[in-house]
Amino acid sequence: MLVPAILFAITDGMRDLALSMLLVGSLGVFAALMVLGAISGFERRLGRASGYLGLVAVWVLLPVFAAVSFKTLAGLTWMDAWFEAVAALTTSGSTLLARETTPQAILFWRASIEWYGGFLTLVSIIHVLAPGGFGGLPAGDRRILTGYASDMTVDLVEFREVLGHYALLTFAVFVGLMLAGVDGPFAAMLAMVAIATGGFVPFDGSLEDHAGPLAQVVLALGLAVGTVSVFWRRQLLRAPRRFLTVNPETGLIGLAILLVGLLYAGRIFAVSGGADLGPILAESLLTAASLIATSGIESRPGVIALWPDIIVLVVVVVGGGIYSTTGGFKVYRIVAMAVHSARELNQLIYPSSVANLRFGRHVIDEQSMRAIWTYFALSLLIIAVSAMALTFTATGFDGGIAMAVAFFANAGPVYEALMPPVYTTEPLNQVWPHLAAMPASAKLAAIVVMTLGRLEVMVVFAVLNVRYWINR
Repeated sequence: MLVPAILFAITDGMRDLALSMLLVGSLGVFAALMVLGAISGFERRLGRASGYLGLVAVWVLLPVFAAVSFKTLAGLTWMDAWFEAVAALTTSGSTLLARETTPQAILFWRASIEWYGGFLTLVSIIHVLAPGGFGGLPAGDRRILTGYASDMTVDLVEFREVLGHYALLTFAVFVGLMLAGVDGPFAAMLAMVAIATGGFVPFDGSLEDHAGPLAQVVLALGLAVGTVSVFWRRQLLRAPRRFLTVNPETGLIGLAILLVGLLYAGRIFAVSGGADLGPILAESLLTAASLIATSGIESRPGVIALWPDIIVLVVVVVGGGIYSTTGGFKVYRIVAMAVHSARELNQLIYPSSVANLRFGRHVIDEQSMRAIWTYFALSLLIIAVSAMALTFTATGFDGGIAMAVAFFANAGPVYEALMPPVYTTEPLNQVWPHLAAMPASAKLAAIVVMTLGRLEVMVVFAVLNVRYWINR
């Protein structure tokens, strides 16, 4: 993955940077060969405990290796490099890089890590989280790709199919952005970020300075595709009518994007004094897709903040599709909890009534509902604890809540988008501080929250079951 970044460095005449990148890549190859050598000859079958432990280990250790690259290539401190790596791999999108002075090769490497983090999210869901049913994930969808629902299998054919599909969608967005007039390097980076539903913008200043209305529509479509379940994207083109009936989650997400987009369009039209409708619609569509995809990208500063903070945070914390790269609770869980609550209220009046819980083709059993409610309670607890930790170490109360929700939902730029204008010129303020000005303790808390949000929370608690490991 470093090869394109190395080519960028050579093209820009930065031979020393290219050599440093080559050395970092060589260390990565060496580490990979050591791992492959250690497991060669062993049966590659995952049990539940080893699968959960392996998943957590991947998401904890990979950012450490990536941090070495940011420390070496970008000159960040170790804590800043670790924060940058976690924000990239979890597709949270926050960055501590000075984009106006950082070489384009490093920016491309940063976008590549975010793209890979989105793919790693899909692999984690398909091979570990879905079979384990974590947080009420419906394992049945997994049969569409693997033929199995509950086995933790890692098949190279399936792996390549997901990777090829992911790369093809990225290429389609890249071509669309190029045709819309975006420069080639920026189009490539934005395409990778969009499909990963990340929030990293590879240039300083406003997005509208580099991407016009048409490019913003293409970017919004890329983010919208990123919110759709990886298992059902192929069906969207083959049989759209059947797709919406068996997978109503996508219909709800599309409806939410249109509704939020129209509301933002009205708000932008009101504050702009009657500007052209075309650019307003493009801008509002991008904003809506960005929030529901838990990206946080905005066309220009202040657009996301046109809505009250609490509404923006609610949209972000809900997120998109259950089997997608988006963060948050996911629409499937919210609908399941609503349907379950309605049934319980109905049984207060008709205690003998029997009603199955369904969402599209999925029958939601009581075990899944317990997992969903447990996930929901743990998520709220983590957001509350992280907000307290951030408030005590770096921010005010409002800023701490906004930062905790944004990092848990892997939508880091939303915190900066909601920052009141009075604090944008004061990086060291104690109410809404800039990310680079936060103390190391606050950055460490943010790293933990981003990782927990990406790992669906419950798998970490499963790995931390001390009694199990003692009795092995």
